[in-house]
Amino acid sequence: MAVGASAVNQDSAAERTQFIIEGMTCTACAARIESSLAQLSGVRDARVNFATATSLVWHDESVDRATMRALVASLGFRASEDGNRAEIQAATEATLARRAIPALCIAVAALVMMFVEFPSSDWVTAALATISVWWAGWTFHHSARLQIRQGSLAMDTLVSLGTLTAWSWSVIVLVSRTDRTLHFEGATAIVAFVLLGKWWEARAMRTSGDSLRALADIAPSTVHLRDGRELHIEELQVGMQFIVAPGERVATDGRVVDGTSEVDASQTTGESTAVEVTPDAMVAGGVLNGAGSLVVEATAVGEDTEIARVARLVEDAQAGKAPIQRLADRVAATFVPIVIALAVGTLGVRLLLGHELGDTFTAAIAVLIVSCPCALGLATPLAVLVGTGRAAQLGVIVAGAHVLDSTRVVDTVVFDKTGTLTKGQPTVSEVIAPDNNRSLLLSLAGSLESRSEHPLARAFAPFYDEAASVSSFVNHPGEGVTGTVDEQEMRVGKRALFEHVPSNLIDPTISGTTIFLGRGPTAEAAVFIRDELRPTSAAAISALRDLDLEVVLLSGDSREVADAVAQDVCIDKVIAEVLPEEKRDHIQALQAEGQCVAMVGDGINDTPALAIADLGIAMQSGTDAARNTADLTIMTNDPRAVADGIALSRKTLRVIKVNLVWAFSYNAVALPLAITGSLAPTQAAIAMALSSFLVVTNSLRLRRFRSLYSN
Repeated sequence: MAVGASAVNQDSAAERTQFIIEGMTCTACAARIESSLAQLSGVRDARVNFATATSLVWHDESVDRATMRALVASLGFRASEDGNRAEIQAATEATLARRAIPALCIAVAALVMMFVEFPSSDWVTAALATISVWWAGWTFHHSARLQIRQGSLAMDTLVSLGTLTAWSWSVIVLVSRTDRTLHFEGATAIVAFVLLGKWWEARAMRTSGDSLRALADIAPSTVHLRDGRELHIEELQVGMQFIVAPGERVATDGRVVDGTSEVDASQTTGESTAVEVTPDAMVAGGVLNGAGSLVVEATAVGEDTEIARVARLVEDAQAGKAPIQRLADRVAATFVPIVIALAVGTLGVRLLLGHELGDTFTAAIAVLIVSCPCALGLATPLAVLVGTGRAAQLGVIVAGAHVLDSTRVVDTVVFDKTGTLTKGQPTVSEVIAPDNNRSLLLSLAGSLESRSEHPLARAFAPFYDEAASVSSFVNHPGEGVTGTVDEQEMRVGKRALFEHVPSNLIDPTISGTTIFLGRGPTAEAAVFIRDELRPTSAAAISALRDLDLEVVLLSGDSREVADAVAQDVCIDKVIAEVLPEEKRDHIQALQAEGQCVAMVGDGINDTPALAIADLGIAMQSGTDAARNTADLTIMTNDPRAVADGIALSRKTLRVIKVNLVWAFSYNAVALPLAITGSLAPTQAAIAMALSSFLVVTNSLRLRRFRSLYSN
């Protein structure tokens, strides 16, 4: 069954607070913060994402945000609501670079001096190792101290124990002048390669968030009002009218009040073609204006804009955890204590077997270092970060990481017709009505339909009379609407809404959806409505078939209209003339047959089906109810993006699986080698860094995902 990103996400009573978290060094840090926040009284749910350096907390009004920040601080981290994530990530990357580069130079020098000896070379190596371990590696020791104090061991604990053990052993051997192997070069290599790996990670996480930040920052910082004033974007208020010159971006969501032009939304929603806008058309903030000049009235500003909403949805998805990550979390929770026990066991067993003390310490240190679970911790969150960011660039908004598992098993895609495969811009093509009552009936119908949210109601907009008085409006799902217009009873809808429909109003030779009008139980006129197919609908169905998906058309329209649309887009299975609740029943029937179903819709009447489907997909042109229920939202209104969303989600899941297989396989091979003494600490550090590098590189491949219909 499709759900939102989280149950608390849909709970209007829960407040949503986002923190920027500074000081996290691995996913274990994120898990520790998340667990502590979740245990606070009044907190409904908490998610902390190491890859995005953020936390999302849903809580009651009674929860003090200062208390949450203080709790995070007590764990050794800093939480802020007004921090700039990009700046924090850039600062973290710069700090790691400042430590990693000198540490790498020291490690190279220490390795060279292993083979080029000179008087006091051991003491020079010792001095370099001291700088590396205690300065470059200080962050590991500080973090390990906090982890041990809180009884939560993590990667930094292993690195700290490994480097301090290697350094301390070497200092004792050097001072005592015993003839045993020094491990200064091993300690420097550990610090250097772990820092280098973390630098790679930080850089990957920062660049992976660039697309989302670019989306949020795409709107101009200043706006020119119609009255000649120039304001900063933060000063703009709803109702203000501003000018959008040719070639400029629209400052915020609004309604065009004057001017005609074309707008390019390719950088905000991925829409591949420019869209013509005229007075009364709605435009989203950030879209690029064409050759015409526009005057736009702001309808939303700040956090209420479409771009801000999209950014929040993507951040929520990135903060979530895919079900497959639960396995990794369970392993990571017990992995470090097990590794420490293995290191101690290796030390004890090898001593009992009579191995030389230096070799024994070497093996124990290698066990600590080679087992750092960096790759395991990054396997899922980094892939989700990159995948959801790339999806947003393509105009597909993923509601949560749980969607990845849903797309994997979906085998059937069910499409609504109006507004999904068709443009959702219905027009009246033919009218059968007595000449003396034609205008009156259309005017009454237009006024009554102005209260309806059904897509077909838009066809009656040209006949709307602003002076008309409408009362007693009732929506009859799947049948039509009734009400009183200027004290006259009025019915607009399907044949089932009337007790009698004269035969002269029925003409099977006229194509389109038939809607009857009447001022009572007898229909007086018939209106035929046509809604053009989207030009890309047939290509969308073809792309879905290429993904081995069965496609079904599910429509409340007449059998004739539904069959005609299905024939045009090459859909074989058609279910027509269904009520909204029957759509849900048909989805359940398909599921009962063993099919895993994705539902694509856009209207309130599609909401029950979207909710019950295994994967709900809503078109951006649809209602808020449909978008809020869906797992995927298609921002382009191009049905081909449905295939993009499913294909990219599947690829993201495949990348996660490869990452996890590599992380587990790496440890399965490397640990025995370290335990048996076949892997030196330096080699262990290199292997661990390369493991993280491979996971990062594999995840970044998702940035190169191309739309299935791109040229």
